[in-house]
Amino acid sequence: MPRIISFALGNIWRWEKSKNRDDLIKYAKNLGVDGIELTFSCREELLAFKLSPVNEKFLKNLDYVTIHAPFGLIEKADSEQEVVKQLEVIAKIYQQVGAKNVVIHPDNLPEKKILDMFNFKVSTENLRKKKNITIADFGKIFEKYPKIGLCLDVSHAYSWSKQETANLIKAFGDRITQFHFSGSYRNKDHQSMRKVSPNFLSSIKLLFKTKAPIVIEEDIKIKSERYLQDEVEFIKKMFM
Repeated sequence: MPRIISFALGNIWRWEKSKNRDDLIKYAKNLGVDGIELTFSCREELLAFKLSPVNEKFLKNLDYVTIHAPFGLIEKADSEQEVVKQLEVIAKIYQQVGAKNVVIHPDNLPEKKILDMFNFKVSTENLRKKKNITIADFGKIFEKYPKIGLCLDVSHAYSWSKQETANLIKAFGDRITQFHFSGSYRNKDHQSMRKVSPNFLSSIKLLFKTKAPIVIEEDIKIKSERYLQDEVEFIKKMFM
């Protein structure tokens, strides 16, 4: 079975001023990808999301739709009730588009009793080294949340070391649900894969022996659909 290649709307978060992330989906329709990750960086974007009928149909026909929960889901919520409200919105979208996964950062995971109220699949994500959430910490998280998966971000992993991606795969290979895929360049993450170093490419070698979906997650500042298509095609060829 061919590798699933998905596209995070977070790649192009700069391209539209509207908080309704539905407006970004049009840029992904000509990329020939297998999936879309609906990226909600904050509560306001999540609550503003109104999916058009044509985009709902588009998402339902994809193989792999995922949702990235607000980065400050807990940290920026006024109360537990506000957290539950956001999760209820996520659950509604999840059902509406037939999503497969919800990514929540480990420093903003709701209590297990709250997550157990919902039947969507949850994965947490390794973060940059400055966040200081170690492999040992993830071991404790997975003990506390036995059903949670891991979204392995290779760009974040490289901020720790050249070996971190391989170490995470070896430690939690059976929990990996997807990879956030982008490059690291001059100590910046979410960069183009077309300008990474041989050391970075070496750091992700073990990834190519796995089967989990690839979710392209760069930070594309230039608003150019041609550039976007070239970027996605370059990554697709890496997995042929």
